[in-house]
Amino acid sequence: MNLSSTAATILLAAGILALGGIALAWIGLARKARAVLITGTLLLFAGGATVLAWAIVEGAGARAAAVGLAAALLPAPILVGTFLWLGRYRRRPWLVLAFCFGWGACVATALALAVNTGAAVLLAKNGYDQNLAAVVSAPVIEEIAKLLGPLLVYWFARRHLTGTLDALVYCGLAGAGFAVSENVLYASGAYLYGAESLDAAAGIAQVTLLVVIRGLATMFAHPLMTGLSAIGLGRAARRPGRKGLQTLWIIGMLLCGMGLHAMWNGSSVLGVKLDMPALWFALYPAFLAPLFFTMVGAALWLRAADARRTQTMLAPMVAAGQVSPPELASLATFSRRASARAWAYRFAGKPGEAAMKDFQRAASDVAEQYDLAGIGRPWDERLVEHAVYRMNAARAVYTGADPRTPAALWDGRRYHIRFPDGQTRPVDPPAQPVMPLPLAPPPAYPVPYA
Repeated sequence: MNLSSTAATILLAAGILALGGIALAWIGLARKARAVLITGTLLLFAGGATVLAWAIVEGAGARAAAVGLAAALLPAPILVGTFLWLGRYRRRPWLVLAFCFGWGACVATALALAVNTGAAVLLAKNGYDQNLAAVVSAPVIEEIAKLLGPLLVYWFARRHLTGTLDALVYCGLAGAGFAVSENVLYASGAYLYGAESLDAAAGIAQVTLLVVIRGLATMFAHPLMTGLSAIGLGRAARRPGRKGLQTLWIIGMLLCGMGLHAMWNGSSVLGVKLDMPALWFALYPAFLAPLFFTMVGAALWLRAADARRTQTMLAPMVAAGQVSPPELASLATFSRRASARAWAYRFAGKPGEAAMKDFQRAASDVAEQYDLAGIGRPWDERLVEHAVYRMNAARAVYTGADPRTPAALWDGRRYHIRFPDGQTRPVDPPAQPVMPLPLAPPPAYPVPYA
C-alpha cells in the first residue's frame, strides 16, 4: 500500500473503533437496547471486513483473495471448535462468543493491518528494513487489538466473564478470528507470488504449503499469545474492587504476550538475516510447542476446577435438603456428569438425558452466582431462583425411572426410604456419597421348561 492508502486505512479503522465504543457503551446505559447493540456491532464488523477486503483485493487481486479466503477457512472449524468445546459446560451467550470471534477477525485485524503498514512505511523512509515492523509494531498492536474485544466484554458485560476460564474462551476466540483473517492475507500473497513467478498451479502449491505450516502446525499461535493476556484478564475478574491489582494483572500478562509474539516473529526475521531459515522451525519444538501444551493442560485444569467449584458452592444446598448427596457427587467432575447423563438416557431415554443435561447446567448457574457472591461481585438472585426451578423440573423427568432405585427422600441429614413392606424408614447416608452409574440391567436367566 502507498502512504495515502495507509492513512485512509488508519482513519477508517479509527472510525470503526469509535463506532464500536459508542455501541458497547450504549449497552451499559440501556441494557434493553438489544437492537441498537446488535446493529452497532454489525456495522463495526462490516467496516473492519471492508478494510480487509479492500486491502487484500488492492494488493493481490480478487482471484488471489478468493483462494486465500478458501485456504484460511480450512483450519477455522478446528480453531473455533476447540474454544467452544473448552467452555461448553458454562452458560455463555452465543452473541458474546460471536462478538469476540468477529472482533478478532474484522476489527483487530483491520487495526493491526493499518498500524503495521504505517510502521513499515516509516521504517523504509528512514532507511531501515521494513520487515522489522513484524518485531517492532506487530507484537504490540496485534496483542492490544485482540485483547480489546474481551476487554469490552469485561467492562460492559462483566456478568459473562467471571474467571480465567471465561477469559480463555473469549480471548481464544478473538485470537482464532485474528488468525483466520491473517491467514487470508498471507495465503492471498502466497498465491500471487507463485502465480506471478510461474503459473496458477505454482500459486496453489504455495498456498498449500502455507496452509500446512500456518494453518495446521502453528494455527494456535495467535490464541496462545492472547491466552497469556487472558490469564491476566481472568485474574482481574476475580479481584473486584481492587483496581490497581486488576490493571497490574492485565498489563503484566499483556506484556508477556507481546514478548512471546516478538520472539516468535523475530525468529523468522533473524533467520532470514542470518541465512538460517531453520531458526524459526527450531523455535517451535523448543519453546512454542511446550508452552502450547502447558496452556492446554492449564485450560483443562481450569475446566476441571470449574466442576469442583460447583460441588463446593452447592454443598450448603445438601444440608438444606435441596440437593441430595448423589446429585452433588455426580457434579464433581465432567466424567461423572457424562456418566449421569448416560444413566438418565438408559432409563428415561432422550428426554431423560436432556433433562439431566439441563439439571447440570442449572446447577452450574447456581454455583456461578454463589461464587460471585463469595468474591464480592454482584449476583443475580432471580437467576438462582429460576435455576433451582429448572433443577426441580429436570428431576421430574428421570426420577423413579430406574426400577432398582428405591423411592427415597433426602431431608438434609438422612434418607427416608420406602421399603418393600410399604414402610418408610430413616437411613443414615454412607460416609462417601454415591452417584448413579449407567449400569447394564441384570442378565435375564432362562426360565426352566415346565
